[in-house]
Amino acid sequence: MVKSGPELPVFLLLLAPVLSNAADLKPVTVQAWDTYIHAARMRAEDRARGQDSFLWVDEEAGLSQRVRAGEVLVAPAKGRSPHAAPSGLIHDWMGTVFVRNATLDTVMDVLNDYDRYKDFYSPLVVKSKLLEKTPERERVNLIMMQKAYSVTSAVETDDEVQVVRLDADRAYSFSNSVRVREIADYGKPGEHALPEDRGPGYVWRTFTVTRLEQRDGGVYAEIEMIALSRSIPFAFRFLVQPLAERLPQRILTATLEDTREAVRREMIATSLKTQNGGQLSRSINRMRPGGCPSCASSTP
Repeated sequence: MVKSGPELPVFLLLLAPVLSNAADLKPVTVQAWDTYIHAARMRAEDRARGQDSFLWVDEEAGLSQRVRAGEVLVAPAKGRSPHAAPSGLIHDWMGTVFVRNATLDTVMDVLNDYDRYKDFYSPLVVKSKLLEKTPERERVNLIMMQKAYSVTSAVETDDEVQVVRLDADRAYSFSNSVRVREIADYGKPGEHALPEDRGPGYVWRTFTVTRLEQRDGGVYAEIEMIALSRSIPFAFRFLVQPLAERLPQRILTATLEDTREAVRREMIATSLKTQNGGQLSRSINRMRPGGCPSCASSTP
């Protein structure tokens, strides 16, 4: 299945030193978020129906060529990020990577291997687990951690994933947070989860769109990650605003690179397994009567 994985905006955890006081998520903020996500979902479905380019890199000449050459492209969706909301900020970033020689099924298998996310996306993801799986959706638990300025911050999310396989070469998914809790004193004896919708407000909501397309000798993996955080206090805006604008690009770039590397490792492991299996098969055949000319000559 297609999964966004740690493309969730862990960069927001880095705001801990200046957003340490508690804040409550307000209904007006939730309403602005729901409106924004509804529009993002409609745009994604328009792409799937062919009303727009399926991939973002096909919207402008030359982008797909750059990705095929090995570049990881990341940019603010809709031209800028973050977007102001009442008592909050909406962070929206888009990125694409190309995995040469991969197949759609191979990439989907890697993205669906939730229990190994801590290996694929370390150190951002420290724990992941598949909670529930039905033909229509999956529910996944993630714990993400980040350190900055001697402060360790962590967030736990339960994400609901809905997958659509359009054809043999294309698939897309929506990953929506159904529960988000920030973790206080992470890694210390007093570690505890804070109540939902209350806390520093590094991450209040998340939504991710993942698109995969197999063509041109590999697979394009495209991620749009969207997150809701509390607004930045005016006194710290000059310090935090550049951080909130630059870090998403670095985090999403690293996530896409990690995804490409994880797929490559799985392709190598599969190839080695196939080669070893073939060698074992040939060895067994040589041990059987008739498996080789010398064996055949000694057979009654």
